Amino acid sequence: MAIISISRGIASSGSEIAERLAHKLGYRLITGTDIEAKIVHYGFPQEKLPLFNEKRPLFWHFLSKERELYFNYLKLAILTYAEKDNCIFIGKGAWQILKDVPNHISFNFTATMEQRIHKVSKERNISVHHAGVSIIKADTKRKGYYKDYFKCDVNNPNNYTLTITTNENKINLLADMLAAMIKNYETEELNLLGMKKIHELRINQKIINMLVIENKLPITDLNIKGEKRNLTLTGLAESSAQVERALDLIKLEYPDLNITSEIQCVQDIRTVRK
Repeated sequence: MAIISISRGIASSGSEIAERLAHKLGYRLITGTDIEAKIVHYGFPQEKLPLFNEKRPLFWHFLSKERELYFNYLKLAILTYAEKDNCIFIGKGAWQILKDVPNHISFNFTATMEQRIHKVSKERNISVHHAGVSIIKADTKRKGYYKDYFKCDVNNPNNYTLTITTNENKINLLADMLAAMIKNYETEELNLLGMKKIHELRINQKIINMLVIENKLPITDLNIKGEKRNLTLTGLAESSAQVERALDLIKLEYPDLNITSEIQCVQDIRTVRK
């Protein structure tokens, strides 16, 4: 089965289409609330979630460990849900986290500003002016969130399998069309490749969390590249001793993996500059 992710702006009918699509396909709908519950379950403070809820982090949050903690738990939560297959994600950057998964399909839903203003004004019982202001604020926060966490433009249609301008009166028709498209896209071979990739990505994220969260190794922007059992660590560490510690921990926990490092060390950089 396919893994679906949906990105949508406020009042674009994306959530309503996602609900209908999940019903038609028999997929599980994974909302932002579900993902946040998983993040809290992993150990992230619930009272801190509003600081990182699809909006650009404030300056001091860039410097805090909480930002990195949130982002690593977010990726693990999404990959854990995706590994169960047959699911539709709404928001939280799932379309970016799953972008390299073979059986992943991403949809971006937009709507005209006039349509969005009308919908927000009606649903919230506010003036057209205030509806427009609230939409602009929400769009700005959303754009900042994706730029800062994922280094991408959330409004670029090239980032998605398909970008659709919605019409509130044709939600059921859109859901029918997308359901047919997804069913036609699915193949057993593609799904097996997708599940294999998700499993690999989840293991990689578990390794990252083990190093920077459980063992508190101060390695900035730690990432893992490579496939199968041949993996390479990237990032920035204070010293080579921290890198060696990371490699030792991985070998102890995952002895079958072939791990190398391209982590840069601050000490080495300073030496070169001198």
